[in-house]
Formats: sequence, structure tokens, C-alpha cells
Amino acid sequence: MSRASQDGDGTAEDVPLRALRVRQSVDSANSSDLDNLISADDDVSDASWTDLPPIDGGRGAWTCLLGCWLVEAMIWGFPLAFGVFQRHYSDNELFKESGSIPTIGTLATGMSYLGMPFTNPIAMRWPQHRKKMCVAGWLLCLLALLGASFASQAWQLVLSQGFVYGVGWVVCYTPFLFVLNEWFVERRGLAYGILFGASGVSGLIIPMAVGWMLERFGFRIALRVYVVATVVVSGPGLLLIRPRSLPQQIVGEHEKRSVGIVQVVKRFARNPHFYLFAAAIFVQGLGFFIPNVFIPSYAEGLGLSSTSGSGLLALVSLSQVLGQLWQGWISDRVNIYVPTAFSALVPGLGALILWGPAKNMAYLVPFALIWGFFSASYSVLYTRMCTFLTDQQADSHPDDDSVAMLLYGLYSFERGVSNILEGPVSNRLLSRGSEGIDVTRYGLGRYASIIWFTVFCMLASSLAGIGWFWRPRPR
Repeated sequence: MSRASQDGDGTAEDVPLRALRVRQSVDSANSSDLDNLISADDDVSDASWTDLPPIDGGRGAWTCLLGCWLVEAMIWGFPLAFGVFQRHYSDNELFKESGSIPTIGTLATGMSYLGMPFTNPIAMRWPQHRKKMCVAGWLLCLLALLGASFASQAWQLVLSQGFVYGVGWVVCYTPFLFVLNEWFVERRGLAYGILFGASGVSGLIIPMAVGWMLERFGFRIALRVYVVATVVVSGPGLLLIRPRSLPQQIVGEHEKRSVGIVQVVKRFARNPHFYLFAAAIFVQGLGFFIPNVFIPSYAEGLGLSSTSGSGLLALVSLSQVLGQLWQGWISDRVNIYVPTAFSALVPGLGALILWGPAKNMAYLVPFALIWGFFSASYSVLYTRMCTFLTDQQADSHPDDDSVAMLLYGLYSFERGVSNILEGPVSNRLLSRGSEGIDVTRYGLGRYASIIWFTVFCMLASSLAGIGWFWRPRPR
């Protein structure tokens, strides 16, 4: 009998143990070699994905949210306070003859919505460049305001403070939403509520501060000072916006799970909820910006001071902050159709009962609070509308977060279309009341048509609540 056989007979239990250890070592080596041959990224992924910071909380998540909040407060808060510029430009000798002044504000906000179907695929396709997109868009917004400060004709304001500013914001805004979605999943509604509340907080200050500068120094100095303030406040925020995953991890995952807009549209083409949300967003968008633009002018028509108009916008912003926190919190907990319906129904009734008959601040103050709390916080619901749709689909996609972001972009686009249409529509309606102010009439006569239009849009949008009765319900 050979030595090997003798050893095998003599150590029957020891041989399998040694063989197992050798086998494990060989398998481990082979596995490591195979991993290296296939992809170096897999090693990074195995080690790194398990070491990622926690979602829905922790220092990394809240720090990123703070950075997004600071940028949102200064960049998005500015066009939402366009009402003070509307009044100033309408009285300025350089621009008062132009009928395109309302288009400046609606274009600045509208372009930020219209651009999302185009910036979303870019941010998704090249995640390693998202931070660069943020910075580039931020700089474009600053350059737009600097350019507007040199304007001598209304079309120059439309181009710079309107179009270019809106493009800059959407280029900045889109990538940090992708980053934020990495950090928040179950508490995403709350995170978006906090984020969107940023423009509400800044809206408490911007109308008053900018309105004061417009009266004292004119629009040129006011715009330049705001550029400096934006650099000081939001510049540090850009440094805090960091992805949860390493760029190479995100790129690898995207290559495995890429999805396009056409695929998304085909996937949801037969889903009635997709169209209900689309209709609600579009119609609500037609009337959403009208009070923000015309409340200061309405207050002035009542003989109130310009400070009163700015104060009403500040009240809208204050209640908007509370409303966005509430909308975000409640959308994580109830069927999305509940806040969707009430966020349009209540402000519609408020415009009908409070704004139209208003003859003093006793009516305008509660209207501003109601409008801010419900209507101004409506966009917080978009993210939950999108996750509602992705959760409902039987053929779930492995990268539903990207699908939800593409849906978000589509809904933002149609919101932008309605926002752009709101400018000329409100101009047309306003011209029907051009006979002047009559304090004895509903809406002071001049503003009656735009108030009725606002009421119609809000009430029509609230009808989307019928979707709550449309089964199946994912929650």
C-alpha cells in the first residue's frame, strides 16, 4: 500500500478537512482572478455598496439636503417673487409700454419645468458629471441676472431674467434631485417637502428686501446686489451636495439598468392614473402663478402701500413652508389622491370667496395664507405621484428610481407648458378689464377675469381626486 493510501486510511477525518481548506483557498483564488478579469468595478461594488452611509437619515443625508436647500432658497426663490418686479417694471419708463412684462416671470419659472425631460436623461446618463451640471447651471443664473441689470428694453429682460435664468435653474436643479433621491427613499416625500420649503423661507425675505431695493436704488442695483447675496448664501451649499454612491458605482449600475423616456411613456400609456395626474398638473399650473404675480398689483389697486403687496407675498411664502412640510409628510402616509385633490380644491374656493370680493387686507391676508399652504406646496406631491405609478406597475423596472425621475421630468414639462401659457392668457384676460379699477365690483373689475380663471383651474384640477376610487390601490 502506498504512502498516500496509508495516510488516507490512517487519517480518514483529517484528509477531508485539509482538502476542504485547500478547495476553499483555490476557489477563493479562482473567484478573485475571475472577478479581476471580468470587471474591476465589481470589487469596488462588493466592498463599497455594503459600506454606504444610511438612507433616510444620518449626517450624509441631512448635509446633502441642507446643500440643496440653500441653493433652492436663493435660485428658485427669486423668480417666485417676481410680483415685485412686475409692479416695478410696469411703472418704469423704460418698460411700462411693453405688454411682455408678465412673460418674464412665467418664462423664468416655465423654462425650469420645460427643460427637465431634456436634462433628466443627461443627468442619468452621465452621473459622474452631475456636480459639474449643478455648478454650470448656478453660474448661468448669476450671469442672467447680471445681464438683466444692463437691460434697456423689455425683450432683453425676457431673454435674460426670463429665458436664460430658467435654463440655468433647470441645469442646476435636475442633478441634485438625482443625488437627493439616493439619500432618501421611504422619507422622500418629507425630504422634498423640506427642500421645496426653502423657496418659501426665502420668500419671506426676498419680496421685502428686493422691493425695498427697487424703490430706493432701481432694478440695476437690486439685481447686482442679489447676485452677490446668492454667491454668499448658496455657494457653500454647492459644496455640501455630494452623492451617496461613488461615481463608478452609479455608472456601472446605470449601464445595467438604463431606461429611456420613450420606454417610460410606452410603459404607462395604458395606465389611467398617468393621465389623471397629467391633467391635474397641467390645469393647476395654468392658474398657480396668477396670484403670485398679481396680488401686489391688486393691493395697489385698493390704495394699499407697496409694502402691503410685498407683505402678502411674504405671507404666501410663510404658509408655503408649512404647507410643503405637511404635504411631504402626509404624502408618505396616505393615498396620493387625497392631498392632490385638497391641494387644488381649498385654494380654488379661497380665490372664489376671499380674493374676488377682497376690498381690504382682512380678505387678502387669509387668502394669501390659504393659497400658500395648499396651492404653493402642490409640486411637493409630484415625487409621490411618480412613485405611486412605479409601485403600481406589475412589470417593475430594476431601476424604478430612474423611471420615477423621468416621469417627474414629463410632468414638470407639462407644468412648464401651462406656466408659459399662463403669461399670455393672463395678459389677455387682464386686457378685458382694462377699463380701470372699480372697488365696488368683484375683483375690482379689472382683475375679475383672472380671478375667475384661477378658480376654474383649481376646481377642475381637484377633480383628479376621482382616481382614489380607481383600483388597484398600491397603498
